[in-house]
Amino acid sequence: MIDLEIFRQMGSISRRATKEMNQAASQYQLENNLFLYLIRIVEHEGLTQSDLADLIQVDKTTLSRALTKLDRRGYIDKVADAKNKNYKQLYPTQKARDNYQVLAALEQKYIKDRLSALSASELKQLKQLLAKILHT
Repeated sequence: MIDLEIFRQMGSISRRATKEMNQAASQYQLENNLFLYLIRIVEHEGLTQSDLADLIQVDKTTLSRALTKLDRRGYIDKVADAKNKNYKQLYPTQKARDNYQVLAALEQKYIKDRLSALSASELKQLKQLLAKILHT
């Protein structure tokens, strides 16, 4: 039997985290998950749009719109790949690097607050179970 409640709870957790992080990041004009893209670009400097889409598990159209907003707001630079001009590599601007510290701290605090009730062994087990679900 399929346990719908587990997946509904996972969805609720995801939506809640996204909502709260979007609220915190809105003061930097990084609402609607823009903070998520920006954090990954800073952490994986030079990755392509396709790589970022795979990393975040988002469709390329949604990603393209988000990257256009980040570019217009001065957070990223798109640079044509030396080998293939059709591929754009993504680099954070200084503005992105400056805001990354604050955003990463917000993300870390959120995670710490939500997972604080779990023991080390429970965290390990949760990580293993989620990885198993993700890769099934």
